[in-house]
Amino acid sequence: MTMYHVDVYRDDRWWMIRIPELDGVNGVDEPLTQARRYSEIETQARDLIALVADVAPSTIELDLHVTVENLDVTESAEQIAKDRATAAAAERRAVHQSAVVAHQLKDAGVTLRDIGEIVGVSFQRAGQLVAEPV
Repeated sequence: MTMYHVDVYRDDRWWMIRIPELDGVNGVDEPLTQARRYSEIETQARDLIALVADVAPSTIELDLHVTVENLDVTESAEQIAKDRATAAAAERRAVHQSAVVAHQLKDAGVTLRDIGEIVGVSFQRAGQLVAEPV
């Protein structure tokens, strides 16, 4: 696998894609391509690299750096993904803890409505929690 640095920026309605490692390769002075949508950036970059460097797309690894004005989109997207993963892990722990507490409360004779209030779910969801094995 070969790593290629990819600089991406906006120009009007286009994402402009530049791969500095391709400067001068096979007579290419300004290795640029463009994409209409953000989702097309990686494909367009891989296609340009494969064409200019004459390599298989499967051997290409991309180091994307996307900016819009002064905003580092790549860094922001990575932070958002990390935050979402952290939130998802916290949600899984909360659901598991809710089930554990719901079972303990059921065993203590507490009603589903009260269990729901205690763990912060509807009484229907409390019924599902106590029906599922922990």
